[in-house]
Amino acid sequence: MHRPAGLAVVSDGSGLPDAAGRDPGDVFAALAADVRLLGTHTSLSPFPVVATARDAGELAAAVRALPASTAAVFVARTDPVRARTVQCDLARGAGIPIVTEEDTVVIALATQVLVALRRAEIAPCNARVVVAGADTAPLLALVLTAAGIGDIVSWTTADALGFPLSGVAREAGIVIDLADVAGAIRPVFGNQAPLTIRRSSEPTAHLLALPGLLRALWDVPRPGWAGDPARHVEVHRACAQALVTLVPVDRLLPELADPDLVHRVAEATVDVLRRPYAR
Repeated sequence: MHRPAGLAVVSDGSGLPDAAGRDPGDVFAALAADVRLLGTHTSLSPFPVVATARDAGELAAAVRALPASTAAVFVARTDPVRARTVQCDLARGAGIPIVTEEDTVVIALATQVLVALRRAEIAPCNARVVVAGADTAPLLALVLTAAGIGDIVSWTTADALGFPLSGVAREAGIVIDLADVAGAIRPVFGNQAPLTIRRSSEPTAHLLALPGLLRALWDVPRPGWAGDPARHVEVHRACAQALVTLVPVDRLLPELADPDLVHRVAEATVDVLRRPYAR
């Protein structure tokens, strides 16, 4: 049975713009927005935690020092590499679910891609998707592969000299623009430019999968789920495909207030978590 309590929304501010110049008050204000949305639209009891940390080790120590009543941790507004390092470090020992903002952002992006393909009547296995800025969300290509996308190209700005995006994106149906560069290829393609998907600007986008994912991890405790790459990717894939079923016709993502959101995501995730581990 799930236990809807004690979600610590943790950040050291390293993922915010101009992170070096941020003070704890700025970080707290950023976390307060997530806490407010989760508190309003879900049964979770979130509370913000601003950690002063110079590296992943210090951030992990701050997470370990959270109150014993803490039932889960969401690492937000934190450098993705640092957050993922903390998640993997604590995966088996913490005894509670630890989810990062990269996890939930990748799930939202995968959802947008799957919805866009469905509306374009393109089967995932026939789709060519370019991830521009793939280094900023390394999990995304893996999740798209798990979701059945047939052809995925990962591109970074470091590739631009030898492999211009305009060439890489030729024949692509979708460009996922995580580096804010896709606008440069539109003049090259004109009306034939591939559909561009960016990280959603909606303040709820990165929170959509979180309540259902946590409920599943409480119902089927898997402390090491994030440390198992295959299981981690399958969980993300299941969450994205569940979200797709809830997207209104005029949107690319569902609403956080959708009454079926938590149940649908939790049900899909539990199905993955209950599968025997392949060791």
